[in-house]
Amino acid sequence: MRILVTFAVDAEFAPWRRRHAFIRDAISIPDPPMNRPFYERFEGNVYGNNVDVLLTGIGWEDLFTNIATKALRDLLKKKPDFCISTGLAGGLNEELRLGEIVAATRVILSRKDEKVFSHKRLLKLAEACGARVVSTMITETHIVGETSAKATLSTFGDCVEMESYYVLQSATGTQIPAIAVRAISDHRTHELPLDFNRILERNGAVKKRQLIGELVHHPLGLPGLIRFGWQSWRATHSLADFLDEFLLSLPEYGGRVAAAAYGGMATG
Repeated sequence: MRILVTFAVDAEFAPWRRRHAFIRDAISIPDPPMNRPFYERFEGNVYGNNVDVLLTGIGWEDLFTNIATKALRDLLKKKPDFCISTGLAGGLNEELRLGEIVAATRVILSRKDEKVFSHKRLLKLAEACGARVVSTMITETHIVGETSAKATLSTFGDCVEMESYYVLQSATGTQIPAIAVRAISDHRTHELPLDFNRILERNGAVKKRQLIGELVHHPLGLPGLIRFGWQSWRATHSLADFLDEFLLSLPEYGGRVAAAAYGGMATG
């Protein structure tokens, strides 16, 4: 089978990348904004499956949008059997545990009446492989770190991230089954120690000057930053375990996953 997997940044992908012989294949885009494409592509074979991995960058709604969309659409032209949007997410549902894998029935845009659905058969397979199936994942325009903001969003969804709506929208628009799967990196009651919107580049790199400034103003944030780094590390390894289990389980599902894409879409 051919499978397309998307992560935002390499830190989310790294544990799984190190387990398999993925080869980096840079995508060339003429005259990208600031002459700096923010995404990368990898190819590999995982348990007999041809896997394309796309690192989209953090978020979607800015001047880079058209490049991310083009890169994704180019890979979708290879007609993968299905697409997985994955990475880390913040927990909004108090029942979600740190490092837990969640598969979303639907993904909505924050504060907008727009939604896309994961494929029913892929949801069943994800659940069989240990994921918790949740009702709603929210795609936000920024990293949500404050507990007050998490509490507000919790009335609309179970977890929050920044890319899955756009990935699933592109995939299902070409009749390719897709699913949103994430590992929980922070609990609803945990406030992120620093403003990650200020200190992270779109490719996940840390802006050193902004980081120093944040730590000067919030010196007690350092222990929290170390703790969050450990939580994220554990979550990405849990995600790698899940992806391995998911792909190992594919033979027993066979072509049933890819069949009748729209007929297998979850609804409601």
